[in-house]
Amino acid sequence: MIETRLLSLWNSLVGSAVLIAIFVLALYIIVSAVKPKDAPRHLGKVVGVPILLFMLPAIILDLWNTMSLSQHVGIVALCLAIAFLFGASRRKSGNERRR
Repeated sequence: MIETRLLSLWNSLVGSAVLIAIFVLALYIIVSAVKPKDAPRHLGKVVGVPILLFMLPAIILDLWNTMSLSQHVGIVALCLAIAFLFGASRRKSGNERRR
C-alpha cells in the first residue's frame, strides 16, 4: 500500500516536472523566434501560444468524449476523405511535373 502511494506520488511529481519543462521549452522556442527587443510587444503571443497548446488536447478530448458513436464515425470519415483528396491532388500534380 505504501509502495502504491509512493509510486503515485512519484508519477504525479514527474508528470508535473515534464509539463513545466515542456512549457519552458515552448516559451524558449517562441521567444527565440521573436527578436528580444520585440518580445514585450508580442507578450500575448509568447505566453498565449504555449497555454493554448496545453489546453487544446484537453478541450478536444472533452469534446470527443461527449460525442456519440455516429458523430465519431462521421468525423473519422471526413478526415479520411480530406486526407485522400489532398493526397490525390499531390500525386496528380507530381505526375504532371514529370511529363
